Order: sequence, then structure tokens, then C-alpha cells
Amino acid sequence: MLKKIQQYIKDNWKFIVFLVVFYLVMNYELPYVIYTPGGAINMSERVTGDNTYDESGSLSMTYVSMVKGSLPFLALSYVIPNWDIVSAKEISYDGDLKTTVEIDKIYMKEAISNAESVAYDKAEIEYSIKNTKNIVTYVDSNAKTKMHYGDEILEIDGNELHSLKELQDYVKDKNVGDIIKITYDRNGKKITEDTELIRLNDEAKVGISLALVSEYRTPYNIEVKTKSGESGPSGGLITALEIYNQITEKDITNGKKIMGTGTIDKDGTVGEIGGVKYKLIGAVKKGAEVFICPEENYEEARKVKEENKYNITILSAHTFDEAIEKLNSI
Repeated sequence: MLKKIQQYIKDNWKFIVFLVVFYLVMNYELPYVIYTPGGAINMSERVTGDNTYDESGSLSMTYVSMVKGSLPFLALSYVIPNWDIVSAKEISYDGDLKTTVEIDKIYMKEAISNAESVAYDKAEIEYSIKNTKNIVTYVDSNAKTKMHYGDEILEIDGNELHSLKELQDYVKDKNVGDIIKITYDRNGKKITEDTELIRLNDEAKVGISLALVSEYRTPYNIEVKTKSGESGPSGGLITALEIYNQITEKDITNGKKIMGTGTIDKDGTVGEIGGVKYKLIGAVKKGAEVFICPEENYEEARKVKEENKYNITILSAHTFDEAIEKLNSI
């Protein structure tokens, strides 16, 4: 048997080498990714609840499609319109795309939490907070802590932590080099460590960023479903609009196919996103009649519309209230 294998290799070594080289070429990833026009997710299929109102149109969250930067796809990007090469360093945490995706999943949870809070406040319904988690999303390279992204901070010096601002207020009167005791949860294990404050922007800091993720009780028992491959905060605005539309009698879609993008803060501020070009192109392909985006992205979206002669209404909003007002006016 061994002799047969050896003879086969001897007789076909050129073909075998070709297969190995072909495999390496097809799978070797360079430090680039390729942005391509994306698609849209109908949020009425993701947001569910009890005794919610129907809508005559639809609200869909748009997204960017991304292809890994292997040599064949990089070559294709030079001939396929709207396939654009982007350096992985520009869109990743320290050049690590896998880590970036995991952190973006945390930001997506925060975006959903913000969207719920904004929608409930605007609809003026009673709700309460079931629980809140402060999840680490970033640790400065100079920070003197063993925490990393995904850890949930529970206590600071024995006191429950409720927000990043609370942490900032707590340490603002302390000095660089002071020690505080931080208790955090990592995958179900509670850890307590002494953390030395460092100097950042001439102030004493721990050197971390946090995402605030809350769960709520409402009369509607709203649930927002996500898929394991999804990440990022850019669906916040559309998620908030969908929740609001389901818990208020007036239908803001007015029978139209509305798609869009934008982050949302807990105070209702709509924030800038990346890749609006690819999201708008994807929305048009999906038959959108209206595209709504943050103010900061409006000019780019308008130019893409004009260059391609798209028949679509583009709206911009700086706040959730403004988004509602503009949708009600079309």
C-alpha cells in the first residue's frame, strides 16, 4: 500500500504541488477586507411582543457585506463595481478582526438596550429595569488590570456599579497611583483585584470603556431577536423605530418600505455609522422607498443617490424625535 502511494506521488507530483499552491492562494488572507453592497433585515420579524400594533409598511435595518481579503477576491474587487478594499487595521481592534467582531456583539446588545429605552420613553409607557450589566469593551494598553473585553464589572470598592459615569465620578478626585478594588464577572466566575489608577488625559483613570446593557419589563414583553453572526451598533435607530411603531397606535411607516441605519444613544441621539454607501445600494436593491440615516452620513448618501439616479427618498436625523417627525411628514 505504501509503495502504491509513493508511486502515485512520484507520477503526479506536479498536480499535487498545483493543488497545494492553489489551496494556499485561495485561502491565504492578506490584511485587508472587501466591502460590498449589503442587504436588509425586516425588523418586524425580529421584534416581537404581546398585544402590539400591526404596521402597513416595513422598517428594515441595512448592513454592509464584508468579504475576507484573500487574493482571488482582492483581484475581483478591481473589476466588480462597489467592491472596495479596506485595510483591516482601519476597522479592527489592534488589527484583530475576530476580537473586533466579539466587541461589536457587545455594542449591538447596548444598541438594543438603548433602542428599547428610547422607544419606551417616546411612547410614554410604564416600564422598569430588570437588570443592568456594565460590560468591558476596551482596555487601554497602559491599564494596570487583568480585565479584558466581555468582563462584567459588579462592584468598585465594595459598592455596586451602575454606569461608566458613576465610575468616572468615583475616581475623579483620586490620584494617579491610587488603588481601587474592582470586582467583576468573567464567564460566571467572580474575580476581585486591586487596580492601580493610571494617567490618561491628565486625569486618574482605570483605563477602560464600558457598554451599558439593560433588560426591561413592559406591558408588551418586547423581545429583540438576533443571530450569532450579527454584530455592531448601527441598527440602533431602526430597532428603536420598530419597537416604537409596535407599541403606539399611529403607524409611522404609512405603508412604505423604509430602510435605514444609525446608532442610538440612551438620550435619543442618532450617531454616525460607516459604510452608508453600501447600505444605501443594498436598500435600493431590496426595493426601499425611503432610506433614513444619521445627519453626518446624509451628504454621502445623497451623492450616491444622484450618481446612480436612484428613485428613493433619503432622510436624515440627528435625534429619534427628528426621525419620527420626518417619517410622519412623508
